Amino acid sequence: MGVSGAGKSTIGNMLEETLACACLDANDFHSLSNREKMQHGIALSDEDRIPWLENLQESLRERLLNGETVVSTCSSLKKQYREILRGSDLDYKQESYSSCKKRASKGEYFMPLTLL
Repeated sequence: MGVSGAGKSTIGNMLEETLACACLDANDFHSLSNREKMQHGIALSDEDRIPWLENLQESLRERLLNGETVVSTCSSLKKQYREILRGSDLDYKQESYSSCKKRASKGEYFMPLTLL
């Protein structure tokens, strides 16, 4: 995740090579209309982004259901966008603060509980 130019695609390509898996770059999933808007300096609205993210989500889900390892790069700067992408993994479970605190309190991680 990150803004334009943060290195998402570069890192994604490195992971793709290292893990011998596919890397789905969210940029490749933009519609022609989205691309034209961005080429003309027009910011995308949520209405532009939601179908784009849903297409990426579906492609990720398909690969995960086939048992494939897959990496994806996407800005997903809003929580709403990240939630759409999390929907790709049917096994994803959002942890509660208490369950994270319980796991972290075992002392097996370098970070203290105060930073949780």
